[in-house]
Amino acid sequence: MTALQTQQRLFLDYLRRPQAAKVPPGFAAERLAVYVELLYNKFDESLSACFPVIHRILPGEEWRALLLDFIAEHRCGSPYYRQIPDEFLQYLHLERQQAGDKPFLAELAHFEWLELQLSIAEAASVPVKALTDHQLFHDVPLFTPVKQLLHYRWPVQDISPTFQPKTPPAGPTHILGFRDSNDQVQFVALNPATARLVRLLCNGYTGRQALDNLGSGLDAAASTQFMQFGMHALLELHHRGAIVDTRPAHVSGAHL
Repeated sequence: MTALQTQQRLFLDYLRRPQAAKVPPGFAAERLAVYVELLYNKFDESLSACFPVIHRILPGEEWRALLLDFIAEHRCGSPYYRQIPDEFLQYLHLERQQAGDKPFLAELAHFEWLELQLSIAEAASVPVKALTDHQLFHDVPLFTPVKQLLHYRWPVQDISPTFQPKTPPAGPTHILGFRDSNDQVQFVALNPATARLVRLLCNGYTGRQALDNLGSGLDAAASTQFMQFGMHALLELHHRGAIVDTRPAHVSGAHL
């Protein structure tokens, strides 16, 4: 490296680890402190906006320590400011190993990050058509273009400063995240059966085919009750704005 490159490397090393690195020759500590704080503030501004729940549940010093460790340890693969949340998520899932962290931290971060991804996804909004029970049952329900079926160990949608579970529930958490026709991001908590129903519908099943698949093996009385449950689930997804239209069963569609 040239002398300039060496000086730049020492400068960057100091910005990343001001407590551990020595002040590079030719720099004043008080002036470097200004750059250190500017760097931290930019990361803090981006990450507190994208991860507001994590920012609220962590005490100030823990949040600051988390960000300082991210700055020091993670090598960002992108130079773009808007992708700092993406890099932070990668750091939490693949690199962060701190015994004292909240056990749900990485999953909560993904849940919060996904809200941003759904809000900025490039797709035209589709108006919700008024659909009948017959259409939802006999045709293939179509979901809004921007959607994601999510599965977590932790009840991430409920975590807050007043609810921070120590152990995960017995079963997984299923959530359908989507952007509605008003460009608002919504999250709908699903039970396991409804999560499987959504998966089948997004793979081209009609409402009836999906419910027959899920209810196979039930006796006549239980099957009737299950079909009623299924129709209620279809109507609820439609009323929430997740199902926006239907198509005939013979026309192919996209998978979730």
